[in-house]
Amino acid sequence: MSFINELKRRNVFKVGIAYVVAAWLMLQLTEVLTELLEIGPEVGKIVIVLLIVGFLPAIFFAWAFELTPEGIKRESEVDRSQSIAPNTGRKLNTAIIAMLVLVAGYFIWESRFKERAAEPAGGELLVNDSQPVTATEPAPVATQADQQKSIVVLPFLNMSKDPDQEFFSDGLSEEILNALVKVPDLRVISRTSAFAFKGKGVSIPDIAAQLDVSHVLEGSVRKAGNDVRITAQLIEVDTDSHLWSEAYNRSLENIFEIQEEISKAIANELQVTLGAADSSARPTDNIDVYQSFLRGRHLYQDRGPESLDRAIEILKGVVSEEPDYAEAWATLAGASIVRSFQVDEGASELIRQGRSAANKAIEINPNTGFAYAARGLLNIRELNWEAAMADLDSAIELNPNESNSLLWKGIGLLMLGYNAEALDYLLQAEKVDPVFALLQSWIIVAYTNLDEAEAVGRHADKEEAFASNTNNSGRYVLHLLRGDLEAAEQTWALADIETLESDVLARTAFGALRDPARKEAAISTLLENEQMSASRTLFPYLWLIGATDAALDHTHRIIDSGRGLRAGIGLVTIWAAYHRDQLDAPGLPELFERIGAADYWRKHGDPDLCRVSGDNIECGEK
Repeated sequence: MSFINELKRRNVFKVGIAYVVAAWLMLQLTEVLTELLEIGPEVGKIVIVLLIVGFLPAIFFAWAFELTPEGIKRESEVDRSQSIAPNTGRKLNTAIIAMLVLVAGYFIWESRFKERAAEPAGGELLVNDSQPVTATEPAPVATQADQQKSIVVLPFLNMSKDPDQEFFSDGLSEEILNALVKVPDLRVISRTSAFAFKGKGVSIPDIAAQLDVSHVLEGSVRKAGNDVRITAQLIEVDTDSHLWSEAYNRSLENIFEIQEEISKAIANELQVTLGAADSSARPTDNIDVYQSFLRGRHLYQDRGPESLDRAIEILKGVVSEEPDYAEAWATLAGASIVRSFQVDEGASELIRQGRSAANKAIEINPNTGFAYAARGLLNIRELNWEAAMADLDSAIELNPNESNSLLWKGIGLLMLGYNAEALDYLLQAEKVDPVFALLQSWIIVAYTNLDEAEAVGRHADKEEAFASNTNNSGRYVLHLLRGDLEAAEQTWALADIETLESDVLARTAFGALRDPARKEAAISTLLENEQMSASRTLFPYLWLIGATDAALDHTHRIIDSGRGLRAGIGLVTIWAAYHRDQLDAPGLPELFERIGAADYWRKHGDPDLCRVSGDNIECGEK
């Protein structure tokens, strides 16, 4: 009898196959139990070692021993005419088939049900913050190409025992998003809108419908010490099918490789090109520094004063440890700049710090798009229009799907009076950030300046649906466009109560608007309550009642204090359709010259409602 036939007779092959299948099932069971019991991944490693070690003894046992009715005997002691090896072989066949059925069942369960149990967008995820997300109408309709290649990266679920590790799971989601956002052929929903659904209990189909995307990436993160388990799956919305899913059990040192693998897998499934430079750049070899960066960025995204102060402190520590970390410098710039808008004392130092950090990020890596965006916003604050537009154009070119750059570019153009052009950028931002309430507010400003009341009403509905409070500017400007002063006053007063905790400014302004004889008293009341006004600017109230001289004097004082952005935010209201008759105010040309708008117009062309010829500036309806 040949050796192979003898192996078959003694069921060695069948024992080997049964052992391998049983070992695989054991590993899956170990994986499930380690998750449920929150045991470290080292348990799985021990099980693997034991199973490998046990394979050869099992094969030796099958060769040297036989199971008989009297028990286990050495094979040499068994009379072959009395051997029940064939019966044992049939039992092994049955066992193998049964285990293979279990394997098939496991694969079906994992691909269809397991990950859904940890859906980051589903009802089991506890949430943060900001915005209700039941829109009154769908997001802007994308082209067919946009729809086919569009994705939202939902925040990965933090399954770690420590809830403080949420910064890590959020950070991982954002890193993947940032890699994908640079792909020109892929429409990627921005962080603001993607994270708006966090813990809201909104289903995947509803999220996809509101964001108008064809694909959703979701996942979970479990971090224990230096070990991390990450699951991710890509869902095709139309078919509700999983195009791709993967689980990674690695050490933290491999986190960059995991991010790269996920990004490349998504790009491959969606048939878009992900540049190697964008996906594989390793910002630091120090994992502790990287985790500090994720924590600092997480705090920056919160935007609260205390969170920003802590973010700045952490990010300073990151760049001190890792001086060539461009993204950390850029985030430090953003945190410093945003914080500077919230304070009076110390604002100058924050601005200096923000500009220095942005310049450093660009010096280290000229492709750091957010650094250009942050510096562009600073240049708007300093009324340096040429530099601001150049920086924002660079940011948009580098990250065409980054909504903040598009938003800030739109705001700058609104300040300069290019309302139609500004609207184009704002609507482009809406395609990737459709549930961002602040963006809706600025779209409303653009449509108000273009005298399109129907569009104002449409976006006022969105602003109200997405906002976390009742400060919805769209309602009162819609009433002003329609000439309904009573409704405009009520909605403006409610908005002021929400943001200023008082309606005295709105009530004073509308009182003078209804009765011009109260205008001078209203001016005095408004100026006496200047500290109460949002962003420290009374311009919208003064301009509303026709107090153009007082409004312009007030703006000059703001510019004198170095608050160019606040002055600019006030000035966007001069283009509003409901008081265009005031564009011939004598002091406007002087202000346009002072803020540099006139020189920008001479170089780049007239704004929508002004004509510039040499030193002469005429504004109003053509």
